Amino acid sequence: MDFGKFVVVASRALRHDLINALFVVQANIEFLKDDISPEKFNVIMAQTEKVFSIMEVWKDLEEFGESSSWQELKTLLLRVRTQMNTPHLEINIQDVKVNTNGLFQFVFRNLIDNSMRHGGRPDIAMSVSTRIEDSNLIIIYEDNGIGIPASNKSRIFAQGFGNHTGLGMFFAYQIIQLMGGTIVENGVPGKGARFQIKLPKDAYRVSNCDL
Repeated sequence: MDFGKFVVVASRALRHDLINALFVVQANIEFLKDDISPEKFNVIMAQTEKVFSIMEVWKDLEEFGESSSWQELKTLLLRVRTQMNTPHLEINIQDVKVNTNGLFQFVFRNLIDNSMRHGGRPDIAMSVSTRIEDSNLIIIYEDNGIGIPASNKSRIFAQGFGNHTGLGMFFAYQIIQLMGGTIVENGVPGKGARFQIKLPKDAYRVSNCDL
């Protein structure tokens, strides 16, 4: 077993034990419900649920962290759309392959999850489109929700920012950087979120190239 595989195995074992411990904590908190104030009880339960959510992010990173390979971007996005049951995600992209591992799926899963959680409308529509610009692949993800306030735009990729785990967009930013790319949010507040991902020419190929 090489070091990378050992880290994955150790990570899974640690996460498994942490989840089991959390279930025990959560079950015992219920017995204290009548002994503490409702406010304190709600805070404890909310933080416990947050830790469970962090465990889910941890699990995703484990599952998606395999070796890089050339993957059809459209196939990857269709897989994410199916996994997240998001029929309102429109995919209008060029036939390109990206040199990535499953972590690139994690980026789009987080973008979609944020739209559904914070978009402000139950029927929110999302789309992904691409174009080639100055030898770079530009991937645009956008929705028609309430958008991101101007005061938050500089902080959305910071670790700990947000009302959920505070990790999803932070990790998404790091993953894009590992691919040699950039990601920015340039939507109009009140009209929807818009994320622009830029990948360099060595991170993508048109699909009919001999790879």
